Amino acid sequence: MSALNLLVFRGDQRRVNGQELKSALVSQLERLNRSCSLDALISALLHAGELECAMADANGLSWRSVALLTDRIADALVCGEPVSDFQALTIAVRATPVLDQLNIAIPEGFAYYALHPLAYAEVLHKISVPANNLVVVGIRSIGSTLSAVMAAEARHRGMEVRRFTVRPQGHPYDRHTEFSLSQLALVQNSVFAEATFVVVDEGPGLSGSSFLSVAEALEKAGVPREKMILVSGHEPKLESLCASDAAQRWQRFRCVAVPNEPQRPDQAADFIGGGQWRGRLSSLSATEADWPATWTSLERLKYLSEPEHGSPKLFKFAGLGRYGDQVFERERRLAEAGFGPLPRQESDGFISYACIDGHPMAASDLLQSRVAQQVLARLAEYCAFRLYAFSAEVSDLHALQQMAEHNLRELKLDVPVELQLKRAVIVDGHMQPHEWLLTKDGQLLKTDSGSHGDDHFFPGPTDIAWDLAGAIIEWRMSGQQVKEFLDLYRQASGDDASARIDDFIKAYAVFRTAYCMMAANAMSGSDEHARLERAAADYKSVLIKSVVRNESAA
Repeated sequence: MSALNLLVFRGDQRRVNGQELKSALVSQLERLNRSCSLDALISALLHAGELECAMADANGLSWRSVALLTDRIADALVCGEPVSDFQALTIAVRATPVLDQLNIAIPEGFAYYALHPLAYAEVLHKISVPANNLVVVGIRSIGSTLSAVMAAEARHRGMEVRRFTVRPQGHPYDRHTEFSLSQLALVQNSVFAEATFVVVDEGPGLSGSSFLSVAEALEKAGVPREKMILVSGHEPKLESLCASDAAQRWQRFRCVAVPNEPQRPDQAADFIGGGQWRGRLSSLSATEADWPATWTSLERLKYLSEPEHGSPKLFKFAGLGRYGDQVFERERRLAEAGFGPLPRQESDGFISYACIDGHPMAASDLLQSRVAQQVLARLAEYCAFRLYAFSAEVSDLHALQQMAEHNLRELKLDVPVELQLKRAVIVDGHMQPHEWLLTKDGQLLKTDSGSHGDDHFFPGPTDIAWDLAGAIIEWRMSGQQVKEFLDLYRQASGDDASARIDDFIKAYAVFRTAYCMMAANAMSGSDEHARLERAAADYKSVLIKSVVRNESAA
């Protein structure tokens, strides 16, 4: 399994209008002027770091002025003081020239994994800096923001600090880093001044090659290893890093991980993330071996409130800044339409919900004719609502088509796929039965409905047929139920998906097969491993049936 080269993560680079990116930053500064709250500071910081990173990647000369703004906001965040002179800052941003088109990437730690920027201020407590002279090197993209926060904390402690950011290049498993002439001069002058160098990023990721490439480039430029510290978002599992000789190379450098206790609302006390939520659902807890499989280390954080805080509430990390705002808005609209629990925005990127008095559904519920009719109608109504509520601008399905074809080749399955884009939306992405709760009064409510359709896994924004296919596969619909479900959806939406659904069923099945295989590989030796392998086999059986049908037709 480990030799397979499967695609499950989609590219996170997006092309955006530079003026719109700058306008969004100005809006955040104006919001900050009205209310200098912690959440407003973090939101403004993320916007500034994003624009700084995009400008630096494009070699725009004005990125330095944006970097100064990132530093100013980071100073306010670290010191807990209001940003001074808003008017001058806003005028400076408005006057900053930006390119018409810029590339940005979603900072995964901020958007998905509750990596708080202040953790990179706190980690300075762990670092022994022999002199008050620090050089902070951020690895773009997220390193633009993280390096600004660490530099701000160092300034707050009276240290002399310089910072710059780099973008490692090359294959994801074999990155290399080259410094500009000005960066190289800064490094060499700082070596002469006996500075300590700190490299910051949210990783390491699967390979560790970005961190390693920057550390080795610094070493090549004359930085002694004992003067270098890698600050990571988590403790790396060296044996699992897949860059060439990664474990041996990594051990040559000192690494310090940021504090692993996430910042969260005070009432979010009882951790139920990492798959632990399954043990809290009465209809799932009796058969642990048959729990829904999940890639536990990549789940969003989830907590329950303690009983003494009144009615129980569920807290889920939705994302810092605008990333959480987007999730909240989608879930708010779904709740107002009667499809889910009403969300409430909390601090530190979390959303809370009142706990629902109900139980999760199962695919076997479709064996009961009365329940099946209710479920099919509700699924169809839900997909029709998403079609109109969350339309998206998608020009083609090239990346999704490529994912399906690549994974099918890797799995040695001769299954033709030709995806058609007709109605693009932000899909739900998680249509599994256990994601639907049947309440005591007979309502079917969808949980976790706002975050997965636009995260760093496939499919991303795509045709609504992805959710239709997901419902068909996950609920194990019979041929007659598929026909009835698609007809109910057509009546509710005016969209006839029958001509394109078969190919989306194949694409969905091969993605879920690849996802579960990669997750099982990553979690080898854990209780989750067997569940994920069984899930991968179930999804693969859908594809094998397609092969048999193709051979029969031939």
